Amino acid sequence: MPNTISKKELMLTEADNRIRECLDQKLSFSVIAGAGSGKTTSLVSSLDYLRETYGKEFRRDGKQIACITFTNRAVDVISGRLGWDDLYLVSTLHSFLWSAIKRFSKEIRISLQEIVIPSLIEKQREKDNGGNSQKALAAREKVHSLAQNIEVLEAIDRFHYDDTSQFSNYAEGKLSHDDVIAISGVMISENEILRKIIGQKYPFIFVDEAQDTFNEIVKALNILCGEDGFPVVGYFGDPMQQIYDKRAGDFHAPVGSSLITKEENFRCSPEVITLLNEFRSDVEQYPAGENTNVKGSVELILVQAEAPGAPRNRYTNDQLDRVAYKFDELLDNWGWKDQENVKLLFLVRQMIARRLGFVEIHKLFTGEYASSRAKEDYESGSHALLKPFIRVLCPLVKSYNEGDIRSVMDILRNHSPTFDPEGENSTKTLKEMLALAETQLSKLANLWLNENLGNILRFARDEELCEFSERLIEEVSRAPMTEDYDKKLHSIEKGRWLADSFFDMDTSEISSYIDFISDNTPFSTQHGVKGEEYSNVVVLFDDIEASWHNYSFTKSLTPATSGEGKEEQVERTRRLAYVCFSRAEVNLKIVFYTPDPNAAKKELVGAGLFSDDQISFFD
Repeated sequence: MPNTISKKELMLTEADNRIRECLDQKLSFSVIAGAGSGKTTSLVSSLDYLRETYGKEFRRDGKQIACITFTNRAVDVISGRLGWDDLYLVSTLHSFLWSAIKRFSKEIRISLQEIVIPSLIEKQREKDNGGNSQKALAAREKVHSLAQNIEVLEAIDRFHYDDTSQFSNYAEGKLSHDDVIAISGVMISENEILRKIIGQKYPFIFVDEAQDTFNEIVKALNILCGEDGFPVVGYFGDPMQQIYDKRAGDFHAPVGSSLITKEENFRCSPEVITLLNEFRSDVEQYPAGENTNVKGSVELILVQAEAPGAPRNRYTNDQLDRVAYKFDELLDNWGWKDQENVKLLFLVRQMIARRLGFVEIHKLFTGEYASSRAKEDYESGSHALLKPFIRVLCPLVKSYNEGDIRSVMDILRNHSPTFDPEGENSTKTLKEMLALAETQLSKLANLWLNENLGNILRFARDEELCEFSERLIEEVSRAPMTEDYDKKLHSIEKGRWLADSFFDMDTSEISSYIDFISDNTPFSTQHGVKGEEYSNVVVLFDDIEASWHNYSFTKSLTPATSGEGKEEQVERTRRLAYVCFSRAEVNLKIVFYTPDPNAAKKELVGAGLFSDDQISFFD
């Protein structure tokens, strides 16, 4: 297998050499890799070193080197950099764990019955104060349902899981994401036979983005790799970039392992690195690549926050308009508006929806008709109602209106049964198909201007412009719901009310939503850019507009000015701020809404986070 790592990547750092020493000694280790430190390069280089050292032996003995990472995208990146070599099992965490435990049906059942479900029952009982509040009644009902599930499991001989499973269905043996994590943690920790099987198959197990791995899995892997020799576990991550709840965060390898720190920063300008170092005490980074001589900048712009005029400490619509206008004015002043090399980071999607113009779509897919699965699918662009517009209909209308017939035909050939080269119209001439496309697209473009989304979908269904799932065909074909929605009566069916509301919308917002979800705008949520990098970054901190109390930038950055926040809230906010700031390769601008700009400046300078000349005011 050819080595796919470039010479540039093979320039080993001190941390890389220490990792190799651990691999030679079969010693587990943890790598603390600050933002921009080349974590993935070190991980891939270490995996390649194992191929050079053990590749022939492992291939002969049917062993693999496991690399667990956080997303399917990361799986592809790492696999590609390793040349897609089957010496490695590069996998998401859930897929790796399920492949390890799926044959142990009896043990899965016992784990669910004796540990996992009883633990869930106990958590629900803690929510039940014995009264008749909605919260207490819901907890009581959940306890009853979970208790029934324990009995149902006796009849299950085999369990199933796929990575789209958000919810359990124990009666059918279907497990959710959470089930796989909880069961795996129990089984690996307590089942010696399972540990031996995993250890014999995977002498080395690397865990990428270790801060986002679950605590019970870190504990289980440490038990698995707790003895001298094989298997060895290597964690690669950064506690400061742990921004998801209920994750390991400050991970540690087994007792007696080695702790390795990567202090280089190959991404950010020296000015940005100076700010990053003020946010943490465990790593002191320094510029280590071409960024050494980059002249960058860090600027904090303090803006007077208006007293919220709406209930629940929120802005009125007029105040929201003023906030958005000020932000646009700042971008104009800097010459950064509509620039390709600028990324604009906001805490929550509703702030972006307001600026890009898809507020009603956002409200619908995050409102009372939306299940947690519907919200997730909306955020990823995979919801059944949205996919036809994202993949086919919106691109078709745009290409047609621009006169780009080639793009129109490409979209139709790839997505439309009517235009499938091997479909029922395969014998028609190109001239006939072009005429048909012109007729259908002319009608579609007219509907786009004058009809609602439901009628556009029905036209697309009738003309077979795109593939429709059975679920979507059912939704667009049924009559609208006539009953008023009742949360208690219709909670299972609320997706129907969501669909009806969506069908009644016109097309005024859908294009803006699609531009955002397709990453065709400079806007992003602050959580959504983890792992990314951009030349120029603008971060907006406005606690009132964001209205998400898990975070408070005013209380975290200026507690003397705005009041002390809860410890968990403060730490969560500082980690997210660090992630945002560390996306900037050259220039970073932070727009910070505060109730007292003068006091905030004094506090920030006094804390050493910013220098006096980095802070300005904007009225």
